[in-house]
Amino acid sequence: MSVHSVVIRVGISEDVGCRDAMEDEHAIYQVQEKAFFSAEIYDGHGGRRVAQVAAEMLTPYFLHGWSLELAKQASERRPERELVREAYLEVDKHVGKVNMDGGTTAAMLYVIGDRFIGSNVGDTRIVLGVQEGVFTLTLDHKPDLPEELERIEEKGGSVVRFGVARVQGILAVSRAIGDRILKPFVTAEPRIVEGYLARENDYAIIACDGVWDVLTPEIVIELARGLDDPQMAADVIKESALDNGTTDNVSVIVLDLRKYTADLPRQQMEVNTVTDRAYEK
Repeated sequence: MSVHSVVIRVGISEDVGCRDAMEDEHAIYQVQEKAFFSAEIYDGHGGRRVAQVAAEMLTPYFLHGWSLELAKQASERRPERELVREAYLEVDKHVGKVNMDGGTTAAMLYVIGDRFIGSNVGDTRIVLGVQEGVFTLTLDHKPDLPEELERIEEKGGSVVRFGVARVQGILAVSRAIGDRILKPFVTAEPRIVEGYLARENDYAIIACDGVWDVLTPEIVIELARGLDDPQMAADVIKESALDNGTTDNVSVIVLDLRKYTADLPRQQMEVNTVTDRAYEK
C-alpha cells in the first residue's frame, strides 16, 4: 500500500492549566496529492496573537514556496530545509513589521512520503517512538545553553537568572517567532532535522513545555503506546501533565504512525541532516 493513501490518525488535547488565559495554538495540514502531512504546536507568550499568526501562516508559506520549486527542473530546486527556514524568518519579519507584541515557540513535524522534516524554535518538543524507546527530534533553546549564551552575549545581550535563565531578564527561551523588543538576542532561526521514517516509528508526539516540564519523553511515549487511540492518548498525556503539577498551558498532539510506517522500506529511522544557522558569524 502506498503511503499516499494511508491516513495518519491524530489526537489533539489542550487545557489552559493554571494560567489565566490560553496562549497555545496548534495546526494540522495535509496535501494528499503531495503525500504531505504536518502537525504543529505554537506556545505563545505575552498573548496568543503571534501563535495564531504563526499557525495560520508558516506552513502555507512553505507550501506556496514548495509548489514553485516543484515546478522547476529537479536540479534547480532549492532544498526543502531552505524553504522551512525562509518560512520561519518571513513570518517573524511580518510579525515585527506590524508591531505585534509577544512571541511564540514553534515545533513542526512535516511528513513527506517516507521522509520527515522536524523543526523548532524554543522549547516545544517533537519526540518519535523507536524500537529502543524514544528519539527526541528537537532541541530546547534555553538561554543558558552554552552555545545560546555565547550567541546572545556576542550580540550585546545578557542572560539573567530569575528562577530560570532569561534573555535580558525577561524571556525563558532564546529562540522564538516575534519578541521584537528582544531582537537580535532572541532569534527565529530554526533548528531543522531531516531524515527517513521507518517501520520502528510507531508514534510521534508534539507538545509544549507544559508537558515536558513534568513528564519525560519516555513516560509520554509509553502512555501513547498503552492506548490504541491517539485521541485517548493525547487526553491521558494532558491529564498526566496536569496531575503532575504543571503550571503552564498544556497542548499535545499524538500521531499514530503504525499503519503509515508499516510498509516502509527501512526498519530503523535515519537522520540525514541537521541544519542550524543561528551560530553563523
